[in-house]
Amino acid sequence: MTRAVVLPAMLVAMAALAFSQGQPPAPTVPAAAVPAPVASPAPALPTRIATIFAQNAIVSTQEGQKAAAALAAKYDPKRRDFESKQAALQALRDRLKRGAATMNAAAKAELNQTIDARYTELKRLGEDIQSQVDEEQGTLLQTLGDKLVRVIDQFALENGLAVVLDVSPQQSPVLWAAPSIDITSEMVRLYDKVHPVAAAPPAVPAAPTRKQ
Repeated sequence: MTRAVVLPAMLVAMAALAFSQGQPPAPTVPAAAVPAPVASPAPALPTRIATIFAQNAIVSTQEGQKAAAALAAKYDPKRRDFESKQAALQALRDRLKRGAATMNAAAKAELNQTIDARYTELKRLGEDIQSQVDEEQGTLLQTLGDKLVRVIDQFALENGLAVVLDVSPQQSPVLWAAPSIDITSEMVRLYDKVHPVAAAPPAVPAAPTRKQ
């Protein structure tokens, strides 16, 4: 019984060994024959530099000009009121100057007091108006400036620019730059294209009045 069980197992093992020895060896490919992966070329780094007068660009856009006109119109009544009070104050000063030799001390003191009070009032009014204008103008420039930056970003990416320098500030570190790298006009053109200003509707003529 034992031999009947062992003998077939030995035959199977020998047959498996003979089969494996009879098979042709698997082909081996030399390492040098395997092509190396082709590396993709590195993208070219942007190297161009451009300059821009950002403040000039903002106020030169159609949107900037429209906003500036609206701001000026809004504060025009206050400006005219200030100028009227300024003229009145100057008239008081001229009156004091003309009557300095003939006025009595009491009249002169009263006029001086009036001039001082008007001057303080006018000074406070001018400061208030200037503060309001500066605040609204700052908000306006910030809003338009953010839009301009997005236009510059897109232009720089599409044209391979590495740096865009704002040369508007008086303390700009740029001492000189070739006019050929100034993109101010181009940014104004692109800004107006991206943010067009709707044309004002034509004025409707007044209907003619009938004579009674």
